Amino acid sequence: MKRLLLACLFLFAGISCAWAQEAELETVQISLPKYCCAESDPLIERTLAYEKGVESFQINPITKSVLVTFKSKKTDQMKIEKALAKAGFETPNFKANERAVNKLPACCRNTAKGLESGCGHKDHNHND
Repeated sequence: MKRLLLACLFLFAGISCAWAQEAELETVQISLPKYCCAESDPLIERTLAYEKGVESFQINPITKSVLVTFKSKKTDQMKIEKALAKAGFETPNFKANERAVNKLPACCRNTAKGLESGCGHKDHNHND
């Protein structure tokens, strides 16, 4: 009987922990107003993949934004926006790091600087 009671207690504790972990996830949509095209997606993906606490993300080229789900106990929207800005992408609360902007693909670099993209690529869409 003691073993059964103990097993039930551990099972309940495990379910409670799983529920608590699920409750700490938060999802935000972060605007990337100077997002250019899919050429910069790998950099956004790499930046968010290495950001502590980020669980998942989805880049939306039509709305020029990224939907990010993260653990609120490990990070927050401002830290994520700061990481994106450090990688060269302007966000609502941070300007893009100029050095990082200069490392973006040419068309994305021009868009980030407020210039016409001047992209001759026919294989992607700039959504402007």
